[in-house]
Amino acid sequence: MYNAGIFVFGSKIFEVPRRDAISCLPLEVSWRIFSYLDEASLCNASHAFKTWRRIILGSKTLRSRINQFELVFKLGSEKMVRFHKRNKKLLKKLRMKNYLPVSPRVVESTIKTVSRLKRSGDDIVLCTKRYKIS
Repeated sequence: MYNAGIFVFGSKIFEVPRRDAISCLPLEVSWRIFSYLDEASLCNASHAFKTWRRIILGSKTLRSRINQFELVFKLGSEKMVRFHKRNKKLLKKLRMKNYLPVSPRVVESTIKTVSRLKRSGDDIVLCTKRYKIS
């Protein structure tokens, strides 16, 4: 009873941190235990304790299973995940592009703004164009 913490007038003020059974085991055994869980349970276990999350993310296979599950959850289906993994570079390029409409457009106005710096050196020239899409 007195080993669980320090008692002052019958109340606990300091508690000794407890360790669960899985974090006391060797790392390889913990990985083996977590490998029997399905993806949803593995994700829940990784959010249960910080030590469990560190153990799970320490294994490459368990980490990839969690990433796969979160991608499926985010994208909606296994088929979308396979497409996303195959075309990762292409999707990254498409995400970085700025798209303008394909229809013909005419420059409506151009404004040049020169901003002078307080320190000596080059001035900053900003060119702003307004397009009219027809």
